Amino acid sequence: MSLQHQIKKNRKKNKITQGELAKMLGKTKNVISNWERGDNKPDAETILSLCRILGTDPNGLLDWQDKTVSDEEKELILKYRSLNDWQQVLVDDMIDKLSDHAQIPAEAQKFLSIPFFQLSPAAGLGNYLSEDMEEEKIDLPDTPENRKIDYVLRVDGRSMEPKFHDGDLVKIAAQQSIHIGEIGIFIVDGNSFIKEYRANGLHSLNPEYPDILFTSDMDVRCAGKVIGIINE
Repeated sequence: MSLQHQIKKNRKKNKITQGELAKMLGKTKNVISNWERGDNKPDAETILSLCRILGTDPNGLLDWQDKTVSDEEKELILKYRSLNDWQQVLVDDMIDKLSDHAQIPAEAQKFLSIPFFQLSPAAGLGNYLSEDMEEEKIDLPDTPENRKIDYVLRVDGRSMEPKFHDGDLVKIAAQQSIHIGEIGIFIVDGNSFIKEYRANGLHSLNPEYPDILFTSDMDVRCAGKVIGIINE
């Protein structure tokens, strides 16, 4: 039986409502509801609190009764317990993400086919997005974050290190303006750049590269906002 069903089963067994359990844990009723639907999971510390309230133990709540813990697993548990609180939170988060991904069969995963262009600071972005160009595609998992992507670019150059490196694939949401301090794709007099937008120009994060300062005769257009990076 999964964790979500174990929480619900033990809660009802103890005749505790979702609201009462939420109050005992310092959570909201919506959080408990999300756990029992399987939309989210409690962290390790909260699981221990759940066990105390529901009169069970982690083995029972996580349905480990019939599973033997190997020596390797015991060693991992000891290492986990030696971590600081914030380190345990990072491990918990990573385990949750890997677990959620593993529960989805590869054949059941959906993908988005997104336009992919090479970005070169020496070439106009308009050329890459022209109708005459043979369009390339890149497949990315169908997630809420990836649905915001209009196209993907490969960075050519080191002017935005250490945040973006030569060869990185960046996710772009097509829009004609961005806020000061945000990073976007800009066309300056026909040449394309990935830069941080500032009031007086376009900023290079790498101090070895100069900023592009605005002038009255400069043609500057925003082609999109950088919303993330793809880890290949």
